[in-house]
Amino acid sequence: MVFGQPRRDRDHGAAVLSLEPLAALIMRGLRRILLIWVFFLSAFPASAQEFERLFDPFSASRYSYEELRFLQLGLALEGYYNGLLDGAWGQISNRAITRYAGQEFDSPPQDIHAAFLAYSTADFLESDQWEMRYFDVLGLSFLVPTSALIEAPKTDDFLNYEHAGSSLKLSIGFGNRAWAEGVHDYAVGFGTSKGAPYTVRKPGVAITSATNRMGQTLYVRSLFWRGQWATLMLSAYEKDAGLLAAVSASITQERYASLYVPKGGYLFSVAATTAELLEALEEDPPAPSREASVTPDEEDETRSSGTGFVVSDEGYVLTNAHVVEGCRDMFVNDAEARLITISTSFDLALLQADFPDGQAVASFAPATARLNQDVIAVGYPYAGLLGGVNVTRGAVSSMTGLGGDETTMQMTAPVQPGNSGGPVLSDHGEVLGVVVSKLDALTVADTFGDIPQNVNFAIRGEAARLFLSLNGVVPQIGAMDTPLSPVELAEKATAFTVFISCD
Repeated sequence: MVFGQPRRDRDHGAAVLSLEPLAALIMRGLRRILLIWVFFLSAFPASAQEFERLFDPFSASRYSYEELRFLQLGLALEGYYNGLLDGAWGQISNRAITRYAGQEFDSPPQDIHAAFLAYSTADFLESDQWEMRYFDVLGLSFLVPTSALIEAPKTDDFLNYEHAGSSLKLSIGFGNRAWAEGVHDYAVGFGTSKGAPYTVRKPGVAITSATNRMGQTLYVRSLFWRGQWATLMLSAYEKDAGLLAAVSASITQERYASLYVPKGGYLFSVAATTAELLEALEEDPPAPSREASVTPDEEDETRSSGTGFVVSDEGYVLTNAHVVEGCRDMFVNDAEARLITISTSFDLALLQADFPDGQAVASFAPATARLNQDVIAVGYPYAGLLGGVNVTRGAVSSMTGLGGDETTMQMTAPVQPGNSGGPVLSDHGEVLGVVVSKLDALTVADTFGDIPQNVNFAIRGEAARLFLSLNGVVPQIGAMDTPLSPVELAEKATAFTVFISCD
């Protein structure tokens, strides 16, 4: 993406404001940051007003035509928008950004979500040097991966190309009316599932899109141009449906079409402010105060041990900050470990240790935890007194923590001193959170005259991914395949969960 100017043909040149390293890092690992502003407002009370506008409700009226086209491209890439990149923000575009914000952030759309879309779209365009290119032989402009387009063997009717980084294929052909009708008849017959083919038939224009039972979509667009029917054919499998939607949406007869964020515009400003917010978070401000009734597993008799889990094949281990606080020497499964960084804001710490080849690595769930979702907590309670790794089952009982804290969630899976820093997993064995604390039953009983049952808390997986990404560790994201049996789940979890001790 070009922030500030449209990308032109290379002969014309253009000054490009490249992505800041932090912004690129953000979008490689933080596509699903959830409710980050709640943490920010509690940690940066003096600076909250500066960033307050990021959380204003999204309104298309504040954005320009070029900015809205850019956001439509981002929504298409994310799989939420299926329409033209026309900058006309109607019901289809509004539903798309509402679904995007709800699914990715569990929130109505806000300006900060537009910023994340801008950065993710920028990351995409820069990855394979995607550019809008005009093809005079077709009379069309569309997105092309200029550094990753491979010429494939041609056929009798088409010149064929492939994208090196996906299943996307592109073909160009020319013929008379009967030839074009035959191509579109083939496309109609190609679709054997997922509803009837989409078709448009207008004077001089024909469009057909259909999906077969293998999940492959074929998109054909023909234009009567210079006395013949010029045809562009695109295809991709389901995993690249967003990419196909983005390329097909970019097709236009405009010769000098471009996709960029105007410098000095509203979206440019929102994106820059979002980067400033995340830079401030990276500076690790003092932690927001916690209620006294939440007691982390850091009692004197257990503060020298806890739980962690492996998050990288380079030996990085994630745990709670309070597990290693004040430690001089740290050990992971009795092997010496190094403290890489610690964040009191997140109550998270990153260690590194040497593991044998083939060490299992945890994957994070691609979606956020849901209310009443089944979870398991894995850890080494009571310094291993219970006989090694311990697995308990429960459910997400609240989407927020104590006092509405939106950086944590509440669960019923039992935890004990020593569980701190252990993973909270879905039934696919993917990380949804990090165990952080339990409600102090004696304090509650003394205050309310009742003993709470299974009120435990975990740092949300989104916050953990943010912490890792800000420290240069790209979290692995799972695929949510077939759910595991309880036995398989325990075996997978114990492979990457580790015992942490320190002196």
